[in-house]
Amino acid sequence: MEISHRRQNRADVVSLNGRLDAAGASPLKEQIDSLFAQGRYRIVLDLSGLEALSSAGLRVLADARKRARDPKITNLEGGDIRIAGPSAYIREILDLTGFTTMFEIYPDTLEAVGSF
Repeated sequence: MEISHRRQNRADVVSLNGRLDAAGASPLKEQIDSLFAQGRYRIVLDLSGLEALSSAGLRVLADARKRARDPKITNLEGGDIRIAGPSAYIREILDLTGFTTMFEIYPDTLEAVGSF
């Protein structure tokens, strides 16, 4: 899996390409941990290039959201993880696992970043 990052004024955008499985979960967690260490708690995950999403990837997403929204950790109102651009297949996985009720999901990164 390939991970790329770009910083914007309102949020950081982390783009994922490939498969978010057990092998890809660890690098994603490291990327998110790095952003949190820098005090960056507003993150948009661009899933438009994601081909597959496993339970290991879902665990990383759930943990990141929990940490981003925890006021004891963030010391910032408005920390959150938002999802942008999931394909129909990835959206179906998110629906089946209940993640669509946990995350705000947007059609593209522009709308997701603008939501902060």
